Amino acid sequence: MGLSQSSEVAEGGTYGYHVHGVQPNSPAEKAGLQPFFDFILSLDNRRLNEENDLLKELLKANMERAVKMEVYSTKSTRLRELEVVPSNMWGGQGLLGASVRFCSYQGANENVWHVLDVEHSSPAALAGLQPHTDYIVGADQVLQDSEDFFSLIEAHEGKPLKLLVYSTQTDDCREITVTPNGAWGGEGSLGCGIGYGYLHRIPAKPDVSAAKPSPPPAAEEEPSPPLSTHGYTEAPLMAPSTPSEDLNLEQVMLEETHLPPPIQRVMDPGFSDSEVAVLSPDPADLLDKLDLSMSSIDMTDTALAVQDEKDCEISGVGKRETIHPNWTLPHYLQRCRPKIC
Repeated sequence: MGLSQSSEVAEGGTYGYHVHGVQPNSPAEKAGLQPFFDFILSLDNRRLNEENDLLKELLKANMERAVKMEVYSTKSTRLRELEVVPSNMWGGQGLLGASVRFCSYQGANENVWHVLDVEHSSPAALAGLQPHTDYIVGADQVLQDSEDFFSLIEAHEGKPLKLLVYSTQTDDCREITVTPNGAWGGEGSLGCGIGYGYLHRIPAKPDVSAAKPSPPPAAEEEPSPPLSTHGYTEAPLMAPSTPSEDLNLEQVMLEETHLPPPIQRVMDPGFSDSEVAVLSPDPADLLDKLDLSMSSIDMTDTALAVQDEKDCEISGVGKRETIHPNWTLPHYLQRCRPKIC
């Protein structure tokens, strides 16, 4: 159980008893000691900053009763308090049921070996090593350097070797047994890649048990159940309160303004088709009906009309033609007759 929290040790430096292994159902396991990560710094309010028999004496003096123990975790980098009951009746070896070594916790997380890719049917795969999530943190002997692990593998060629492995997936340590074999059919004696150094250290994790529980989220209001519409869609019907409400003044002005007359073509005389049909259904029939002797053709006006016609064709501007007061009907028909180009 966690009783207090601290990021630094108050006194006694960084030395303590490093927990290397914890036996099942032991007092150490029941107290919550974690192998490899935990360092015992004090017991029964006595600081254990020297390598001597003080730890054994305190355990014997507190047999079969709860005693306070201060432990520093290199995983959460915090100090916590536990209650442990030393006993020689739990069925295992020792009063605590844990293997410890006096050392400093500074740099303790540096001596880990990261398991990378694992070959199929290799000794590492048969031992249950998982790629990228497993870290080898201990063995039967102390590993203090990168070459210590590889020397240990060579020394146990063809022999079973116990390794302490931490898994980031389960956040727990377990013990495995692997038998190095250089003739397994692949590369290396284990058949797995091993990473060592700064980039292959165990990622630090906060102490989950000490984290303050987050307040429960505020209850959201449940929306009211929708009313049955029987397949119809409801739409609000609203009308303006006054006649002038919601009216567009620009739209009203546009509606009151009279639109200009449509643009007429250049050759449009200004009559409707029915009137033109009555006046001139066919130019050949009109010439037969007209008395040419009574018509007078003014050559001067004809020349001017031709000149106006040429100007109109060149400019291309859509002017409206007007009827000359001196023109007779043949003059006008000559102006309206289509050209053949």
